[in-house]
Amino acid sequence: MNDACMDYPNNIRKHDRIQMEIVSTLRNIGIEAIQEYAGKGWRADVFVPNNGKPIAFEIQLSPQSLRKTIERQSKYIRDGIIGCWLFENPISKLNEERPDLPVFFVEDNKDLNLFVNLGDRRIVDLHAFLENFISNNIQFKGVAKTKTKQLVNLVFYEMECWKCQEMNHLFYVDSIFYSACNAQIRPHEALWESNSMEYRPEIIELAQKFIESRKDLDLKLGKIKNRFSNTIKNSYTSFGCYKCDIIFGDFHVMEAKNDMMYEPKRLTYQGEIELKEGIELPIHHWCFPDNKQFCNEK
Repeated sequence: MNDACMDYPNNIRKHDRIQMEIVSTLRNIGIEAIQEYAGKGWRADVFVPNNGKPIAFEIQLSPQSLRKTIERQSKYIRDGIIGCWLFENPISKLNEERPDLPVFFVEDNKDLNLFVNLGDRRIVDLHAFLENFISNNIQFKGVAKTKTKQLVNLVFYEMECWKCQEMNHLFYVDSIFYSACNAQIRPHEALWESNSMEYRPEIIELAQKFIESRKDLDLKLGKIKNRFSNTIKNSYTSFGCYKCDIIFGDFHVMEAKNDMMYEPKRLTYQGEIELKEGIELPIHHWCFPDNKQFCNEK
């Protein structure tokens, strides 16, 4: 039986179980792994001495402050060791992923299978995580490149024109997007080069496709284009009235959107878009691509 798949007694401590899983997984792929290895001012739960650059795996299930984590990590950096941390809970004040502190989150399911959450963006099996981290297939990147094909959810809602009182239909994007390495990109991070994802040509095309396919709904969507705003004395891309073409200011659009976001009955449509060009976003993340092409590579 493969050691990495062995069953452990139900009463074994979670820390010990994770430690044993790490050791057995690494040994099964021919990597030397030592439990409870002591160095100069540090003690690693699992130490990998001979893998190009030594690696210390730390399993941290009890709370530990960011200050204390950095203090302990500095000893590994001093000794030329990669310190890889597996926490059970988020670290207070750690607001973004950082290259000098490989922090990941270990969790289990009802069957006690262990998984690793890469910075709350992607979850992978513990064994796959270890094999790929050891092989340098998980690297820190400062940008996230969008995946070409994305599954998008559109939510349609009503807004009355402030000038002619005609009822219009607007929409917003309610989707998590994905980078080329399958890391999650949250809606507020994916605003791209305009103020709204809804103004992307691929998104507009998807909305129009739905409207054309459901003429029975009689959706009234005005043209999304550049319009002049008397309020800010400038032009910008906006929603507008389908009948009189007056601009719908961003503030009023947001108000109408917020009024209906928690309505139990919402008109939604899901469809796939293909981005005409890859878009790089300044999102720090631990990149784990399926095809070994990292987010910063052309």
